[in-house]
Amino acid sequence: MGSSIWAPSKDVNKYVVDGELLKKVEGEVSGERAWDLVSKISRFHRIRGGGKGSGYNQCVDWLAGELGKIEGLEVEVVKFKSDGVLKYFQWLSPLGWRATEAELWLTEPEERLVSRFSEDAVCLMPYSKGGEVESDVVYVGEGKSDGDYEGKDVEGRLVFAVGGNGTKVHREAVLKRGAAGVLVGPSDRADRMEYPDLIEVSRLDTKGEEVEKAGFGFALSRRQVKELLPLFEGDETVRMRARVDAELIEGEMPTIDARFVGTELPGQEVILMGHLDHYKPGANDNASGCAGLVEIIRNIADLVGRGKIPPPRRTVRFLFLPELHGATAYTSRHQDVGERGLAGINLDMIGEDYGLCKANFNLTCSPYSVPGYVDDVLADLLPWLEGEGFYEPRGSKYRFNHRVQGYSGGSDHVMFNDSAFSVPSVMLGHSNVFHHTNMDTTETCDPTEMKRIICLAEAAALFLANAGDEEALRVAREVYGQAGVRMAETTKESLQLLQGQASDPEGRLAEVHWNAAQYPGLQADVEAGNVRKAKELCEGEEAKEMIDGLADGLLVQAAREKARIDTAYGLLLERHGLAEEPYAPDKLYGEAAKLKPRRLFKGSLSNAVQRIREELGDERAGWYDGYVVGPMRGLGSRAFEILNLMDGERSLLEIRHLVSFEFQETGVEFLLHFAEDLREMGLIAYI
Repeated sequence: MGSSIWAPSKDVNKYVVDGELLKKVEGEVSGERAWDLVSKISRFHRIRGGGKGSGYNQCVDWLAGELGKIEGLEVEVVKFKSDGVLKYFQWLSPLGWRATEAELWLTEPEERLVSRFSEDAVCLMPYSKGGEVESDVVYVGEGKSDGDYEGKDVEGRLVFAVGGNGTKVHREAVLKRGAAGVLVGPSDRADRMEYPDLIEVSRLDTKGEEVEKAGFGFALSRRQVKELLPLFEGDETVRMRARVDAELIEGEMPTIDARFVGTELPGQEVILMGHLDHYKPGANDNASGCAGLVEIIRNIADLVGRGKIPPPRRTVRFLFLPELHGATAYTSRHQDVGERGLAGINLDMIGEDYGLCKANFNLTCSPYSVPGYVDDVLADLLPWLEGEGFYEPRGSKYRFNHRVQGYSGGSDHVMFNDSAFSVPSVMLGHSNVFHHTNMDTTETCDPTEMKRIICLAEAAALFLANAGDEEALRVAREVYGQAGVRMAETTKESLQLLQGQASDPEGRLAEVHWNAAQYPGLQADVEAGNVRKAKELCEGEEAKEMIDGLADGLLVQAAREKARIDTAYGLLLERHGLAEEPYAPDKLYGEAAKLKPRRLFKGSLSNAVQRIREELGDERAGWYDGYVVGPMRGLGSRAFEILNLMDGERSLLEIRHLVSFEFQETGVEFLLHFAEDLREMGLIAYI
């Protein structure tokens, strides 16, 4: 009997990545081995800034030594000055810091130890200045506003506050009012209430010029706060003794830069990154990501060494960084990274145990402003990780629990996605109830989950590093298919918004329709750019022509999506008995359409609203309060994208449309206000 024409041919792959490569990666990666490395890294107190003798520098020296033993891997340690004064792009470097020991004792009305650094490193707030003091303790409530200190003399004393954010309490009590140090209980996060011994990390943000005024801070658990609070209800004196053996120094940010140099196209790179810094233990955050990078490095070396896979045609680079500050310093020194980098993969918190951490895996995509295909390559592989072969002997037996989510910041991929470099970069990570606390330990890491995420990153990196014409076509087809889904999803959301406006007596149906009708064409341009980006993986003109054909097809779909929106608008008018009135954009729209902003700086802003507060005052910054907590929730990521899109060619109105379908509806008034603040600070100019 002849074979059916419906039977798939043997060379058809289930995923974009070749099935044979997936088998080799799955068989080679060990989540158990990576978990063991997490336990070794988490023994170091790895506070960024570091300096000679610090836990961070010790960890870098040890890990660089281990990597140096791997055949074929080039390893370099690059040190960036970090003194609280020097800036890299828009980011102020942190002070250097060394800590040896710290103790906090209650001395009246009884004597007992409250906390000790060598027993729980998180109890001492990073960047605490050394000192010793015994004094009465002043209770200041939350300690974050002027009213909390009214009528209270805190100069030279210890200050006790509740409600978290020791950074803010230290600034108010010590830097502004001369207190010696602060003791601060945890925040009221609902998901942490059941953990009485959980201590939240609070890094003090002392700048270089504030060192003389700086003090120290101790972070307390909910149980410790509960024990201390009753002491302040009566007339008895409450006294404590604090001793901190620590130094604020001119530090450095060592970065490990390791790479397998490509055999054919060394100038093209796939960049994998993970931040090595964090408090002790800092297991999931982010010893897990760095252990994952080491496991990938070892696997590539072993697979190539045994002849199981060819050496990478393109360079595969691995960066072990001090989070954000280190990535900014690296990109400031290597501003050609945008020319070299095809894609970035950031491993940040990859090993969470779902049950213990109340977690799920998130693939956080690159922003629309940066054309690329890495999002879709990784998303395509997620079902592969559901297989039985990923369960480890000491690992969980949970089903793979994953999400694909739009761009958000918070880690090193931000710097590579910045428009100064435009390396499309994703983040692989988890939510975690123990994030930035003393309970982020190896016990909450899961070897099974570590194997899954390491396999995901390794398979994608090897695929892209060796891709040619055939692989480029596979990538383009996948991006094309998913682009169509995304465009249809945007149309669905537009239709929902139109329907809501039509049934609202005070709705702005005509305006919403006018905006929604712009989205298909703009989104098609973005998605076509993602498809065409795959051409950088191939050399043949035929392959490039086929990729261009797929990209052009999205413009045809855009016309169909716009027709659906127009048709729905007409039907809603008829259904609700509304007269069709052509929308005439108002003055704000007209102004936004004329203005074409261009960025005047490189590197992202660490906090746009805080920068406005520092340079333009509280009133100007206060204007954004409603946007940060209300309809513009997540302003940080949206502000990043708005700035990324300010290329001198797009108008503010086009930027409004783009961020509206990427995130959610964004008002023209907001864009105009934000742009004017940026212009006044000298960060943008109008073309």
